[in-house]
Amino acid sequence: MRFSRGFAIALLAGCAALAAMPAHAVDGQTMIITGEDYTKWLWGNQHTDGSVYNFTTVSGEGYGDNGQGTEIDLLIASHPSKNIEVTARLQSRFNQNQWTNYGGFGGRNPALENPPGGDCLGGDCGEFDPRSNEYIKMRGLTARFTPGLKWLDSATIGSSDLGMFDAFTIGKIRYIDRDNAKAILFQGPLGSRKLTYDLIRVSLPRLFAGPNFNTGDYAGQDGAYGLQLKLNPSSFFDAVGLYERVRDIEIDARDSGNNGVDNGRDLTSRFKNDVYGGRFGIHPSSKVDFRGLYYYSTANANPKFTPTGFGLSGFSPALVGKVSDPLYKANVDLNDPFGVGLSFNLEYFNIGAQYTSILAARREVDVLLTEGHDGAWVFPGPDNSAFGVFAGNPTRIGYGGWEGPAQQVATISVDNEFTDFEEPMAETVIGWKGITVAPNWTIGDLDLSGEYSRIDYNTNWQAWGDPSRGITDSIYPNFESDAGVASFRNAYAPFQDKKTDIAILRGKYLLNVGKGVDVFGKIKYINETDKRMNDARFLPYQPGDCPGGGAACHNNVNNYSPGHSSADLYGNPPVITVNGVTGYQWKPFDSLSDDDRDLNYKLYQLGAGYQLTGNLYGSVTYERYDVDLEDGNTAFQAYQLHSMASGQNDKNKLIVYAHYTFGAAEFGANYEYNWGTFTPDFGGGFVTQFADAGIAHDFGVPVGSPGFRGRFGGWNSLLKRDFKQNRLKVFMKVRF
Repeated sequence: MRFSRGFAIALLAGCAALAAMPAHAVDGQTMIITGEDYTKWLWGNQHTDGSVYNFTTVSGEGYGDNGQGTEIDLLIASHPSKNIEVTARLQSRFNQNQWTNYGGFGGRNPALENPPGGDCLGGDCGEFDPRSNEYIKMRGLTARFTPGLKWLDSATIGSSDLGMFDAFTIGKIRYIDRDNAKAILFQGPLGSRKLTYDLIRVSLPRLFAGPNFNTGDYAGQDGAYGLQLKLNPSSFFDAVGLYERVRDIEIDARDSGNNGVDNGRDLTSRFKNDVYGGRFGIHPSSKVDFRGLYYYSTANANPKFTPTGFGLSGFSPALVGKVSDPLYKANVDLNDPFGVGLSFNLEYFNIGAQYTSILAARREVDVLLTEGHDGAWVFPGPDNSAFGVFAGNPTRIGYGGWEGPAQQVATISVDNEFTDFEEPMAETVIGWKGITVAPNWTIGDLDLSGEYSRIDYNTNWQAWGDPSRGITDSIYPNFESDAGVASFRNAYAPFQDKKTDIAILRGKYLLNVGKGVDVFGKIKYINETDKRMNDARFLPYQPGDCPGGGAACHNNVNNYSPGHSSADLYGNPPVITVNGVTGYQWKPFDSLSDDDRDLNYKLYQLGAGYQLTGNLYGSVTYERYDVDLEDGNTAFQAYQLHSMASGQNDKNKLIVYAHYTFGAAEFGANYEYNWGTFTPDFGGGFVTQFADAGIAHDFGVPVGSPGFRGRFGGWNSLLKRDFKQNRLKVFMKVRF
């Protein structure tokens, strides 16, 4: 607690400085209130209306592609005296506040239901649920003091978006949560304006900033501390040093008896996280720029309060136990060095597998130069479902996913919750290392840009990087796994030997027709290979364990270390007979190639936009995704948790966009039509099974259609699947 005491001393010094500040009221003091009316309309052919957002994974919150909702945002600002500014924000919530709630009255009361009626969805609980009773909430309240001292420019107490640090350490809070973080912040110079500081104490968000996405039972003293020193001696050079300290504490269970009452109670650590390092910039000329950064993180999760291991699908923003790793990045920008309009951006990046900053930015930033993956591919299933191999787990965001390329964030605590389809998707880059070269060339009205990225992974290992542990007892949470085309928040897998190549060519041309037509397009290619298991000692069973010919497997387990076998994950199949054909229910895992992954990904984009009037702009975009994926066979079966996506995936997007301004009002519309097919290719070595009435009901396939049941009883269809998804979002924003 030394740092906390040090901060308390600094706080007292700051308060003393504020106490000495003149307290003269401003003559004619006014309070300024401004606001915003934001209304949106959602429509889609999935016909879900659990919430006025397209996507969330938060249990019980609801999601939907249909509904209408309005929220009000009131901004209050006042200067009670010359050196004091107070700002506040009051806002209602979207969530389940649909227009159909008719003001949020009535509804079922979950507290009185016996038996319970389940989660409140679509506003059906009305005034008995804060997500649907149209209440207005204080979202931010901040007091900012400017005492005019040589060493203190300002002291800010209250809400903060934490935007003064950086995305790798204490990251800026996403827009919809921008006032949720509460902090005490001091800012000013140290001796000279060439050296300044930011010193902050943030109350740790109990909803996500710790193992298992919480900060335990005792939260009142949980906090994060940050010190940032910024040196700007000249236009040629600048540097920043930063230290972040996170402390999540609990009541010590060993402090029992009356001494807790008589003498106070002892505390113990639940989770510690420290990050230190810095960044610099060298700017020799307008044509050349160098930037670099290095951070080193340590984290320690107390096993008395946090998980001691994760199974095949763990969910947590923090790893098990004590971990540490660095992160470093270097950038070189060459601005038209040859005088022909051709510029280059180059980046080297290396992000450790165990790098942890629990308060790193979770979305709405892009920490790498590469475009990365695309938002059209969200979760393992070909329909963007997670755990879709089991009944009752339909896709949430839908077949179309999100629009555009992903944003990269340096955390596994990726936040895509409460978003709509036209917003960007965020993806984790924990474990990534590689290079990116991005040229830009302007020739008259033609702008060309491109990218080549070569990505290797610090997470390339066998059996989670520590063969002394069981394969279902990892220190790494892997969320929805690495199966399928992409999965936005997974960084870890039990077996990985992965490499990624990304090549992109973009073009934009101003066509001299009418007021000028913006013509744009892109070609994107990704080649991604992952041998996954590449060492025969990790095969689950002894050679020849499943002899074939209708004979049962012997189940002679192969241990990769004493007491540990991948048979805990890849169990042998039973022998079955279907329509006179006898064989294995799924292919036995007896070859290193059974889980091989090979992604051949092509995106073609073409669009045009036009300023129809002074206030109205519109565009039309067509995208085609040609994705050939080999993602293991039925021996691997997407870790028996997800719908297999091995095969040919063809996806098309037609996007129509319009934006209109009318005085203080702004209107926007985005329509998408997504269509495509998935042709499965799961290999051989198993007996094809056929859907009975129960499977047909649960998975929406015809009775008698081919497929197979997996290790956990899930169903994978062998039918070619056809997809169609329509969706529309319209919004109105009026500032007053």
